[in-house]
Amino acid sequence: MTETDALAEAEPTAEVAFEVERAERHYTRLRRAIAAWFRRRGGRAGGIVGEVLLLLPDLFALTTRLMGDPRLPTWTKVQLAAASAYVISPIDLIPDFLVPLGLVDDTVALAFVLSRIVVLMEGAGADILAEHWEGPGNVLGALLKVAGAADDILSGHVVERLRATFGSSPAREAAGNQD
Repeated sequence: MTETDALAEAEPTAEVAFEVERAERHYTRLRRAIAAWFRRRGGRAGGIVGEVLLLLPDLFALTTRLMGDPRLPTWTKVQLAAASAYVISPIDLIPDFLVPLGLVDDTVALAFVLSRIVVLMEGAGADILAEHWEGPGNVLGALLKVAGAADDILSGHVVERLRATFGSSPAREAAGNQD
């Protein structure tokens, strides 16, 4: 049995349970922040920004569920943990208090890392994501929507930094694989 297999089969420790609980609390705070933003706007979704914001809690929940999936390799879980830490941290490329853009960059970071996992794990990655997805519609469609909107919503500098840190969009990966 490899070290990775042993880690995957190990009983959750109190520290892991605490992190899952912390992530669930953050998910609830995300929902509240997005709902408050919509209330301030009179309930209007705000076009593509609103659509992207509504995906943040679902992508975050997906990320935390995937970290507990024993089928994913350790390197994948490390990438997911890094993206989750980015979302949880109030200070990142666009601080979270600058709603909505402070939450949009978090959504884009999650979409990039999840898209990268789909590409690197090929068909198995898409199937695993779909198993854990509870958001609206198709998970790959949601990832494409966020990745496609990133350049329209955020500055090019921010998008490039997010791509460099968390991976690329599926469209860019596919284009790169055609060369």
